[in-house]
Amino acid sequence: MDCQKCASRPATVFMTTVVENDVKRMDLCEECARKAGAIHPSGFLAEEAFFQNLTPNTAPSLPCTECGYPLESLQKTGRLGCASCYQRFAESLQEALVESQKGLVHRGKRPARNQAGEEELAAEMKQLIAQEDFEGAARLRDQIAAKKKSAPRRRRSS
Repeated sequence: MDCQKCASRPATVFMTTVVENDVKRMDLCEECARKAGAIHPSGFLAEEAFFQNLTPNTAPSLPCTECGYPLESLQKTGRLGCASCYQRFAESLQEALVESQKGLVHRGKRPARNQAGEEELAAEMKQLIAQEDFEGAARLRDQIAAKKKSAPRRRRSS
């Protein structure tokens, strides 16, 4: 895929912006992205966009009591003045983090149907054996064996 701006280099930076319900996508090469300001000189992508999401209170915010660093400087530079700034600006930082995350719940990599653990299957198998349902227990035994066989193996560190 070529850069949408210069059309001479391959696109390596893919930017998507959403303003209200309007979604815009730009595929840029690294050079055009840097010229457009999408790549920070330090190499981080859209670093400034994260810190622009920090929402100041309606009234001007009070600076940090320890170092005097104002919230406005945090929004511009993306840096805090001292360790106390984290507590002083906690609410604004939390809002920006929540806004920048896709969701608040980690769903994991496995599909829901594969999340039943071997322990649960083994407990169910024991219950079936106690009820003398040996055919059902055999099916569960086979499922446990198949899970063990298909599960990625971890190498032990020596």
